[in-house]
Amino acid sequence: MTSRRLFFACALAAGCGDAGGPGSDGGSASTGSVVEIDGTMVDLVKPQLWLQLGADADPLPDHRPASVECPLGAGWLVEVTGFEVNTGGCNYGAFTQPTLREIVPGAQISLNLYHFDLVAAEPATAHAVIMIGDHVVLEREVEIPGKAMVYDIDLVADFALAAGEPVVFHLHNHGQNTWTLASIQVEVED
Repeated sequence: MTSRRLFFACALAAGCGDAGGPGSDGGSASTGSVVEIDGTMVDLVKPQLWLQLGADADPLPDHRPASVECPLGAGWLVEVTGFEVNTGGCNYGAFTQPTLREIVPGAQISLNLYHFDLVAAEPATAHAVIMIGDHVVLEREVEIPGKAMVYDIDLVADFALAAGEPVVFHLHNHGQNTWTLASIQVEVED
């Protein structure tokens, strides 16, 4: 299923470029001593479970503007392809949901985030962050204007995290742009 989802996301984004995986410029990667496990990939989050974070719970408060305009429907919604944020209707996105599964050291974590061509009246920079618990698993600063891109990230967890801990998706940029968080999955033992 993941390969079909990636193919569809690549087709929508007009091709897969450097996915910006761990160790590439602008990325973050988990490192350390881990134990390999053989298992099955399952959803760590569900698109329909994302909720907006208020200012008091935002883990990146220094990025938050004084006024946030990001209504359900105009700024964010659930699509067939995942959780979509439209920055024409959302000047700042901070969303959360609890993990559906635990993460054990050595488990693979895979995520797929993509955006269409990025445009704005003036050159700008987009900022996207995905945190699992206190662990940043993706952070990108992307120049606007810019071409469509798919971030297909695979990393190995060097941390343990109980089910129910928060996942945060943070996004802000200028202009009318569409970003989709297609999936975050974790490996579980069979």
